[in-house]
This record gives sequence, structure tokens and C-alpha cells, in this order.
Amino acid sequence: MESGFALLNSGFFTKAEVYPGSLGTFRYRFKREGWTGSGKIQAWVYENTSFELAKDIETETFDWTEEGVAALRDWLDRKLRERGTEPYRIPYPPADRNG
Repeated sequence: MESGFALLNSGFFTKAEVYPGSLGTFRYRFKREGWTGSGKIQAWVYENTSFELAKDIETETFDWTEEGVAALRDWLDRKLRERGTEPYRIPYPPADRNG
């Protein structure tokens, strides 16, 4: 199975300082600091809500190198397998059928 994160390389992180994203209901966020080759990339994964409201957050920091980004892809693939994903949905509370 091909990685859902195969597009990530060290050049990807030059596009923005903070990058939120999702694969279905699997939510992630990246933040870069410093410069390619010497900087760091912090990654978070969390439940299907906004980052600000998330309670089940896991984070890891990686070197901003091709090797570090490869480790980031591996970590994201592992977290995706552990947490799973479903087609995207907005997590509204159930409708009140009596009202």
C-alpha cells in the first residue's frame, strides 16, 4: 500500500510555516522552525475536530532533512494505521428527534 504521505519531502515544508491537513477523519498538523537541513518539523495527529478543540493529541519532532522527513512519513503512516480513518464527516451531535 502506498503511503498517503508520499508527497512529503523537505521542499514541501518551504510552502508554509504551519500546515494543517487530513486524510478523511485522520487529522494532522505540521509546524516548521528554522531552515532546510538544520531546522525542525513538529507534527501532531489528533481526532476529527479542530486542532484548538482536540484532546487526543500525539506529537513528535523531526529534523528538517530528507532523512527526518522520511521518519515523519513513517510515523504518520504508523499513526494512521493505529488511529484509522473514515470518509470525512463533520462531527455534529446527534439530532434531537423529539424536538
